[in-house]
Amino acid sequence: MTVDIADFTNSDRRSNHMSALRGGLYDVLKQAFAEVGIDYDECEAEDRGDGALILVPPTFPKSSLADKLPDRLVAEVRRYNSTRVDEARIKLRMAMHAGDIRKDDHGWVGPSVNTAFRLLDAHDAKVALRQSDGLLALVASDHFYSEVISQDPGTAPETYRRIEVLIKSFTGHAWLRLHGENAGPSHHPPSAPREEPVVLPLTPAEEHKDLRGLLNEVKTPHLPMLVSRATRSAVPAQPFRSAWEAYEYLTDVNAGPDGVPPAVTFVQLLAGEVGGDTGDHLMEWVERSGRKLRRTRVLREQHETRPPIPAEPHLHLVFAIEPDKISPDRCVLSHWRQDDPLEWTPHRGGVHELSLDDLEYLVDELVVEAEGAWSDQAVSVTLEFLLTRQLLQLPVYRWRKEHCSGDPRPLVLDYTVILRSLERMYAKHWHRPWRVRWDSMLENPAVNRIHSLGASRSGDNPIDAVLSDSRWIGLLMDEPPSAHPESRAAPESLTAALRAGLPVVLWHPHATPGELRALVDRLAGGPGGVLDLPEQRRAAHLAAGPDDLVRDLVVLWDDPTRTLVLDRPVDQAQTVKGWNGWA
Repeated sequence: MTVDIADFTNSDRRSNHMSALRGGLYDVLKQAFAEVGIDYDECEAEDRGDGALILVPPTFPKSSLADKLPDRLVAEVRRYNSTRVDEARIKLRMAMHAGDIRKDDHGWVGPSVNTAFRLLDAHDAKVALRQSDGLLALVASDHFYSEVISQDPGTAPETYRRIEVLIKSFTGHAWLRLHGENAGPSHHPPSAPREEPVVLPLTPAEEHKDLRGLLNEVKTPHLPMLVSRATRSAVPAQPFRSAWEAYEYLTDVNAGPDGVPPAVTFVQLLAGEVGGDTGDHLMEWVERSGRKLRRTRVLREQHETRPPIPAEPHLHLVFAIEPDKISPDRCVLSHWRQDDPLEWTPHRGGVHELSLDDLEYLVDELVVEAEGAWSDQAVSVTLEFLLTRQLLQLPVYRWRKEHCSGDPRPLVLDYTVILRSLERMYAKHWHRPWRVRWDSMLENPAVNRIHSLGASRSGDNPIDAVLSDSRWIGLLMDEPPSAHPESRAAPESLTAALRAGLPVVLWHPHATPGELRALVDRLAGGPGGVLDLPEQRRAAHLAAGPDDLVRDLVVLWDDPTRTLVLDRPVDQAQTVKGWNGWA
């Protein structure tokens, strides 16, 4: 048999819809095959982009295939579509044929395979499916219909109609039957005319009012966080006036690979958050929904394995800044906003091209935007700046926000601000030692494990050899790193530290090596050792006078457990060319 997703390349479908459709196709096929007694993994299957070629073993009765499989496919498609938005719903065309075929080094070949694919493209089948509310157009070859379907009344041969097929070199006729018609709300693909998109309700009418009453009474400070968690950070957090409003918003969001609608996951999370009688009632609703969707086991596993929200949740807003490849006075900024402290990687925002002079103002705008999304939450926040070597001297510790107010406020008053290495994030071959040294620092964060570069300059070994010693978790540089290390004859210490996996590197624009050592020993000399360094640096900065050395201390603090996929595309609508908001 051959199977194809109808109207797969419709212009209304974006890449995320197409990806969901392909995954949904195989979920539907495997479940339907299992329910008619066929192990899908024992079949021979070849992916064909928006469809597949499937060879069913001859040991399975063909009449049972024609009798049972279409109805099970329709049921699984209907179940799948009930949790998807309109552009990600499925209609299928399937062709059935039988014959001899052969396999070569590249796959299965033979006239019977060609015939099955010609039947799949039958014009009458495409038109009939498009103009109906059916979910499956089954095209049987004349041979299959004559030898199998017409011989078994249980396959309802009278429901098939003869169609002519003229495709490429194939000329002949076949037999068409539409399945899934008149079975509730229509599920037309995006190109088919329709008045309004229809999403099957998760709550029957009699439950709808009760659920709304329960959700309107729920109060939780973690509402945006629960929404983000329900979608696995696919949907950024935003303020909601009530849990009911959040639920209604999530009913339009596609289910993930596990087939559980985010709205159901949200109610499950909410039930655990509020507890008591309300929580029990919400959990009962979740269990009923799980039974209807046949996702009881998945929901139970999620509930049992999902870690709770931390008592003191902490979020990150990450900026990656790279120099423009042509203009030295311009740069490219990307950002990621974490909305759930237990979900990483966070949602990626837009990409902006702008001048270096405007950089602080755009960061200000993005920080204020994030604060709007976090406005209902009591959480602490860290701002992380992923910088290339050329931009490590940006004075991010002195940047401010709310410039539009006329009285801008320093970022360090409200956030822990840290620097990270963009080169190391890109260089995956440096990640293994990086993780090893990070774990070592968690076990023993003593401040004497930070190496002073000046001590290496008096020895015979190059800095690479010195830092390869596993005792070191950090490096104190006696001068800021060069923006262009390739122009220096001496071994480059920052590169050596990144290669060796050291997660902490510190420098100062004008302090002497002795002053820098004393400053770091003071900040990291407490019980938490080096692990307290970012927070201690911020606390000291807040109490510092205008000439205190801590104000210009640069801490490169690189956590390998929070890596980002830097080349992952963003939606085109989020990409901004030539940002000039403050020009």
